[in-house]
Amino acid sequence: MAALQMRNTAVVRSTARAARPSRTPVVVRADARRQVLAGFVAAGASLLAVNQAQALSGVDLFDDRKARDTGFDMIYEARDLDLDQNVRDGLTQARQNLEATKQRVKESEARIDSALSPSIQKAYWTEAREELRRQVGTLRFDLNSLASTKTKEQKKKALALRKEFIRSVEDLDYALRKKDKDSALSKLSVAQTKLDTVLASVL
Repeated sequence: MAALQMRNTAVVRSTARAARPSRTPVVVRADARRQVLAGFVAAGASLLAVNQAQALSGVDLFDDRKARDTGFDMIYEARDLDLDQNVRDGLTQARQNLEATKQRVKESEARIDSALSPSIQKAYWTEAREELRRQVGTLRFDLNSLASTKTKEQKKKALALRKEFIRSVEDLDYALRKKDKDSALSKLSVAQTKLDTVLASVL
């Protein structure tokens, strides 16, 4: 009886050992290793070729002297605390370029002559008022700049005419705020005449 139990125990142990999975060694073939190394070498060679191509490419040079002459550097001058405030704001540069000043004045005159009347006729009061204020905002500055280039007597006359024009613009602005169409059209005609007079003295 004891011999039978020992035999059964031995059979169970041998069966358990047989049920265990067999461990097979992983074998890396030489050709697979060569393929991996070849891939690394190819990648390194392509990267090196790209770097060499970038290193041998020409440097693009652009002549920006014209852009600098037209005010490209103003953004940097505005941050330079060592400069005068008028230079930082661009006022000095604007005064120095008389041709650009005359061009702005003519553009403002054209917009006042062409854009305000249709807006008033349509009762677009906000549009008319904002357009007027945009143009007069630069005209105040530009008329002073142009008057400063004249002789003493001519400058005095130009500034007096400028003052009359600004007063007529204020009357027009008041009529626009009151939404009075007839008054606004009448004041617009007066302002246009005053502007023509002051421009004739400075241009």
